[in-house]
Amino acid sequence: MHDGTRDHPHHACPSRPTGQGAGRYALLIEALGLVGSVLLLGSSPATYGDLLDGVSGGGVSEVQVSGALPDGSTGYATVSLAWTDQNRNRFAQVVQVSDPSVAVPGGSQRTEVVTRAVADELRALDPSVRVVVTGWPESSTTFAGWRLPSWLPGAALALWVAALVLLANGPQPWWATRWAWFWALFSPAGVVALPLFLLVSGPPPGVPETGHTGRRLTGGWSFLLVCFVGPAVGYLLLDR
Repeated sequence: MHDGTRDHPHHACPSRPTGQGAGRYALLIEALGLVGSVLLLGSSPATYGDLLDGVSGGGVSEVQVSGALPDGSTGYATVSLAWTDQNRNRFAQVVQVSDPSVAVPGGSQRTEVVTRAVADELRALDPSVRVVVTGWPESSTTFAGWRLPSWLPGAALALWVAALVLLANGPQPWWATRWAWFWALFSPAGVVALPLFLLVSGPPPGVPETGHTGRRLTGGWSFLLVCFVGPAVGYLLLDR
């Protein structure tokens, strides 16, 4: 018997991420922030010739020269150069010698050797270029050929540790087992596996956090990929 009341359709409330899901999204945002920091604050490798071409072509307005030989001194010094060309941060190194007969160490043989003060040569090419001469270059680190702010590796390490904690204590990840993601994060390709893990190891925002029902990569196959593919990826990233 109908009681006179009207039945209302049931509307499912949109799912909200659990604490673990929200944590994964937060770490993903941090990872994207680190990538943005690399692009905005990092400097890509270049050559001294690239710098000279940029200055002579008018594309470089300011150059930072660090570590040059003081006037009247003898010997050699490794000079660090930093500049911006077409909105890209660039850097290079040259070895400045006081005399062509000065022997430079073996590790500097791949670096271009100059006898003239770099600042003088840059001003001769374009008197309007601003040359900032400092005693020592700013603190930085190098990864995959790029020069990065010194704080960036510590931030990346903290993010990597947080991802491992999420892997160990979070829900069963999608697409690969815990051990498969573990080996991927410890491989030379971990710099790629980390954002991939944060992106696809669980449902996207708005999707219920149910278990993944499809086939997943197992730890054994992941370990083999790490052994045979990881070194190749690491070589491509690090050998510059």
